[in-house]
Amino acid sequence: MKKKIIGLFVCMLMIAAVPAVESLKNSLIITTVPSAPQSMRVNWTEIQKLSASDGATYDNFGFAVSLSGDTALIGAVHDDDQGTDSGSVYVFTRTGTTWTQQAKLLALDGAAGDQFGQSVSLDGDTAIIGAPFDDDSGISSGSAYMFTRTGTVWTQQAKLIASNGGALESFGFAVSLSGDTALIGAPGYGHEYYRGSAYVFTWDGTAWIQVQKLIGPGQYLDFGHSVSIDKHTALIGADWENDDRGSAYVYIRPGVDWMLQQKLLASDGEASDHFGCAVSLSDDTALIGAEYEDDGLFLSGSAYVFNRTGTTWTQQAKLTATDAAAEDYLGCAVSLDGDTALIGAFGDDDYGNWSGSTYVFTRTGTVWTQQAKLIATNGEAYEAFGSAVSLSSGTALIGAYGDNDLGLHSGSAYVFTKGGGTPGLTFIIKGGLGVKAEIKNNGTSAANDISWQIHVEGGILGKINTTVNGTVDIPAGESVTVKTGMLLGFGTISIIANVAGEEQTATGTQLIIFSMVKK
Repeated sequence: MKKKIIGLFVCMLMIAAVPAVESLKNSLIITTVPSAPQSMRVNWTEIQKLSASDGATYDNFGFAVSLSGDTALIGAVHDDDQGTDSGSVYVFTRTGTTWTQQAKLLALDGAAGDQFGQSVSLDGDTAIIGAPFDDDSGISSGSAYMFTRTGTVWTQQAKLIASNGGALESFGFAVSLSGDTALIGAPGYGHEYYRGSAYVFTWDGTAWIQVQKLIGPGQYLDFGHSVSIDKHTALIGADWENDDRGSAYVYIRPGVDWMLQQKLLASDGEASDHFGCAVSLSDDTALIGAEYEDDGLFLSGSAYVFNRTGTTWTQQAKLTATDAAAEDYLGCAVSLDGDTALIGAFGDDDYGNWSGSTYVFTRTGTVWTQQAKLIATNGEAYEAFGSAVSLSSGTALIGAYGDNDLGLHSGSAYVFTKGGGTPGLTFIIKGGLGVKAEIKNNGTSAANDISWQIHVEGGILGKINTTVNGTVDIPAGESVTVKTGMLLGFGTISIIANVAGEEQTATGTQLIIFSMVKK
């Protein structure tokens, strides 16, 4: 009798929930509120995952990234080719839609502990690479290396060292390149009161010459922790200033010398926000990360946009993720290209602790809108996807130094493109005996090796936590259903489905073995 009553109760629950069992169909990429109008939405699609040809355990490939046109520069800060943690940098180039490794760069005098590749910046055929723990001028005094490309061959052009560098200065901790001008951060951990500095070098046609040293205007600043240069404007982060509230300084070059134009502060800055931990500059717009900013959620993070009119900079927007969560660290890495901002959140845990994510924001007029959230198709815990980001003309390069494909923390980097992907693919999240994704190929040719992943978590006491992934071939005009298999539990569930780098989210209810997806 008891069994009959329990069975009848379960049936009643299922009948009551029928309106919620209908499938969920969304646009391919997650576009969160505030979102652009439907006609303005743009898909960002994962095109390729990059790994070093000789990647190894703890190399941390993807620790630093930079993108310029069809060339990518990726640091592997703990590569051991020239001794433990000597570091290396890889160059990848794009032909059509395919990226291939072109070169592996090593310092001619590389040594253990230099961490060559801690920072990288690329402009056309010239690259600058920081090695902040080089010991030429004292322990961890630091250096930076210039490489140039002729045809397909990369050659070390110069090694840059601060003219008055000293121990623990960490020259090369941050680097940025624009044309014939290089900006190099030296946070100054060995300087009196951690003042910090940044150095400007220019190419005179035959050599790179140090032309100016910009010094932090106070104590305990961490000035030079992050740097960005665009033509005649430089942006330098000082994320320790004023009890770690942080700040950023704008310098301009009206003639030969650089001069301070303005100090930037967050309008709602608080102690320990670390505003200025990451900076990026594009013409008259500055993007500044504050990865420890709380905004109601512990260490959720944020980023701020400032715009210059004439000679005055004003805060235009504060950017936060619409699905922000504690310890996401949004703003840990930032990149700006015109009206598009790319912001890393390496602590996001959609696919497990510290799996990471990256957000795309776009500007229309003076209004910034979250356009997309990017997550690695086969993301895993502790990948730190989004710890380094770079944006160039509709292509995003995102580092995941904790990826384990070639050994523990060997690292990887992902390429996404705006409006890319596999044309004609749509998919629907469905319920039943487990969670399913029905993928339809609306195109006129077969779509092969389509990667997919479904992650489900929740239920009473959080007992449901399942991730299933794979690849599938879909003939033109046909549909294929992929699934998790039967789940067991009771209560509310959250679902993330990713197909070919495009993502949908849904919620539902688990009733013992039945997964019901809300419409």
